[in-house]
Amino acid sequence: MAGEVDPQSDVSLMGGRARTLHLKALRKQWQIITLQIVSTIALVWMYLEVVSTYVVNSIDHTMLFASLEQLVGEVPIGDWLIGSGRTGLARFYVPIVLGLGLGGSMALLAFQSPRVQQRIKLGFIITLMVLLVGRLVLTWIPSMLFSWDLRPPSESELKTLEWPLLMILSLVILFIYLLPVIMGTRGIWGLSRRSIGWAIGFTLLFLAIHAILTFPLIKSQLGDWGSNLISLESQVSDPTVGFLGFDLVTPEQFSLIMIAVLIMVFQESGFGVIRYLEYAYRLPESCKRDPEYVRQMDNVLNGHLRHTAGFLTVTGLVTMIALGFHSVLLEVVRNSTGSQWAAQVSESIELSLTYGLVISALLFLSLVAILRFFVPWQRVWGLIESMTNNQPEPVKEKEF
Repeated sequence: MAGEVDPQSDVSLMGGRARTLHLKALRKQWQIITLQIVSTIALVWMYLEVVSTYVVNSIDHTMLFASLEQLVGEVPIGDWLIGSGRTGLARFYVPIVLGLGLGGSMALLAFQSPRVQQRIKLGFIITLMVLLVGRLVLTWIPSMLFSWDLRPPSESELKTLEWPLLMILSLVILFIYLLPVIMGTRGIWGLSRRSIGWAIGFTLLFLAIHAILTFPLIKSQLGDWGSNLISLESQVSDPTVGFLGFDLVTPEQFSLIMIAVLIMVFQESGFGVIRYLEYAYRLPESCKRDPEYVRQMDNVLNGHLRHTAGFLTVTGLVTMIALGFHSVLLEVVRNSTGSQWAAQVSESIELSLTYGLVISALLFLSLVAILRFFVPWQRVWGLIESMTNNQPEPVKEKEF
């Protein structure tokens, strides 16, 4: 009929071509690329926060390479590559670039055909074998053949294994230190949940082991080696980081909050890309070309970007308020009454120790629980979402 409207006629155009939900086109969409870039930035930032808080000048790779050189001699890998001679986080800048490159190469390899992957892996194994025993074979076997003497390798011939073994050992050490960056990058750009889980799991495992080793009773048993480990003091210092005129947390506590928030950003963005691409892949062919489904995917991706920025920022701020809530209460009491009671309470040993943070968090949770009976939080969030959703409602045609 002439009055009927073809549902495929209203198609979103980009570059003069109809947009679809096929993976080849969807992976190039700016929202997907933005989520991957945000996840990569969060991964690197999280790694730098962990390194600056627990590793630098304590158990970083340059110290391990220095000990290795004292035992076996000069390490064949260049100092500029491992960051030796630099100070602070500068030791990790070049290794992080290498980790990102290696993770990106592994992600690119994951999208190749099985035959190409098999050939690349076989070439890598052959190259590794040639690097390891190539010089030994080229010197030992011809020497036996020319002299007609079946003998084991001499000491000079065995020394040809020293350089490749030290090189492989150095690369393994760098790989262990850069494992979260390598696996995280592979997971983000290679669309691998397992790799993202490896990056998060290794980071959390390191934090757990470090917390156990820096426990005072265990740290005292480690001797000189344990003295190099960086541990947070049991007594909390005066907070210097905050907002709205209130100092809520110390720089060490702020670093821990940043690590937690960045882990969530990395996880939500990385898993979000995989989840949306899997959803689009499982759609029927007719739905992938339907402009309504394309529009819905745009709304979902835009909403994910807004929620990632909004909710996780709120999470970080609320965590800071929860940890420093007792200082907020005492500051309000001090300004309103001017009594010395607030100053005496703020200097109490209970609030100065680490379990004072637990007391502060419980006070904050109690206040939020009480406010729930007076403030309809669900309606407030619904109102905020309705205000941020500026999409016009479809206009209904008049019926005659």
